[in-house]
Amino acid sequence: MHASYWLAGSRFEAARQVNGAQDRTAQLHGHSFQLAVRAPTHLIEQSELDAAIASAVEPFNYAAIHQHLTRCDDLALAQHLHTTLPCQTALSLQSSAQRGIMLEGAQALVWIQVQFEAAHQLPKVPAGHKCGRLHGHGFGVRLVADATHSSQLALEAAWAPLHAQLHHQYLNAIPGLENPTSEVLAHWLYQQLQERLPALAWVEVRETHSAGSQFDGQRFRIWKEQRFESALLFDSDGRYSGHSYLIRLMLSGQLDQTMGWLLDFGDVKDRFKPIYRQLDHNPLDKLRGIRQGNSLAVSEWVHAQLSPQLPELSRIDLLEYAHSGVSLMFHDNMRWPLL
Repeated sequence: MHASYWLAGSRFEAARQVNGAQDRTAQLHGHSFQLAVRAPTHLIEQSELDAAIASAVEPFNYAAIHQHLTRCDDLALAQHLHTTLPCQTALSLQSSAQRGIMLEGAQALVWIQVQFEAAHQLPKVPAGHKCGRLHGHGFGVRLVADATHSSQLALEAAWAPLHAQLHHQYLNAIPGLENPTSEVLAHWLYQQLQERLPALAWVEVRETHSAGSQFDGQRFRIWKEQRFESALLFDSDGRYSGHSYLIRLMLSGQLDQTMGWLLDFGDVKDRFKPIYRQLDHNPLDKLRGIRQGNSLAVSEWVHAQLSPQLPELSRIDLLEYAHSGVSLMFHDNMRWPLL
């Protein structure tokens, strides 16, 4: 069994003056806001969701937000937009690429995206594995906390000493990071931050642009992304068009205590490869066993093909554009949005 959701979003440009904030935000300034929304497919059609989002952001596009809302910080704006959208929507609002707000049900979360650069190697991988060689990454880290008990400034302050400890360092030499997989690093960061941030919800670590991990104090989750190019039926006359898709495979489970990971990212890619070959540079409506050629049917087809090889699979996102597509969630009720 699975639950299916539409993913949709919109950008809008707006100015605001946040009263009572630091000087830098108390002055009139502007943002390129990014709104992302998730809604159950059985409650609303995708076209209706797109129209509702366009209507919600239209009053603020190229306008002064503080002239419409008494409070216009990220949280207040996200809560206002949430009230204007139909059905059981989850919402993410970014005022920049480095910070944002998530709303789902009664829960509000604040997050920041930070970076550091470091070298590492994985000492427990088999001989010849590329990650056993000394290498490094520009790591991306997202810190997420309860918005009612924390703030972006609190997250930044808690991160500062960790950045000094990690940036331009050899991670294996840091106590607790002798086997610095993405999952081990997420767990280590969570432990370091927990006392400073009692409202901490989870930590995400991204090693590359297409893979990363998450730890929320109890469970580990990882994701691997890949793009494919396909043909799809364009109209009832049988004409075809084309599209560039991004698929995000999300897994959840327990850490392998020997290897220090939930699953090797390379293994995820290898198990997906036979399915990828059927998707890439092919017409989607011709896939054997598929019921239709649309994104929802394709994601269901991928799940049917892949889940026997990846029992840890707990979510599939299939995106046609940056914030437009579908999401399938399975046995694990993953926090949204992961990315």
